Amino acid sequence: MPTITAPCQHALYAAVDSAATARGMTVPALIRSCLTLVGPEALTHLPDPGSPEPVDVSHRTVTLKNGGTRRVRVVPKLRVRHDTPLDAATVRKAAWVAATIGGDDGAHLITAGELNAVESEMSRCRLRLEQLTAALETLAFRPLRQPIRKPWQATYVLGFTHEWGLDTQTVNSRFRTLAPIFHPDTGLLSSAERMSQLLEARNFLLQHLRS
Repeated sequence: MPTITAPCQHALYAAVDSAATARGMTVPALIRSCLTLVGPEALTHLPDPGSPEPVDVSHRTVTLKNGGTRRVRVVPKLRVRHDTPLDAATVRKAAWVAATIGGDDGAHLITAGELNAVESEMSRCRLRLEQLTAALETLAFRPLRQPIRKPWQATYVLGFTHEWGLDTQTVNSRFRTLAPIFHPDTGLLSSAERMSQLLEARNFLLQHLRS
């Protein structure tokens, strides 16, 4: 059974070493368990945690048999024995998975049934989002073809029946409600034209209320 050596970054080694210690295992045993459980093929599409960076490399002085000394380069390495040859990237990926599975903020294994339930919920949410988008499109104001010159135009854009009884707080509150819906970059009904008219309508009404 060959031994594969994979140079790695210090942060990855520290993480997998901590996970192994918490489970009462050695680092090679934990990585080998992960490879047995998950399989190298399942790691193919995961990103490689990366080879050592210059900051991960250290140096130490060793004493030779002849009494002399030599400064040697020390690089964090993961070592694991496996039935089939593996590249260094796969070993690093396995170490990352082994270090994160089961952690409070790491990866978790789920059953096929749980995965199906998650996918079903996602499909339901997508359908609901499509329904909400269609409803908003139906209820949304149609952009005016001319600049806002009258109060009724501004109240129409902001969704008020008339300008009587409006105050600054009410106008600003309505604008803050509608702006996220029509924001051209992040809105559910992103529309630069509608967003521009919302701004125009708010500014017109605020000026109208002050006059």
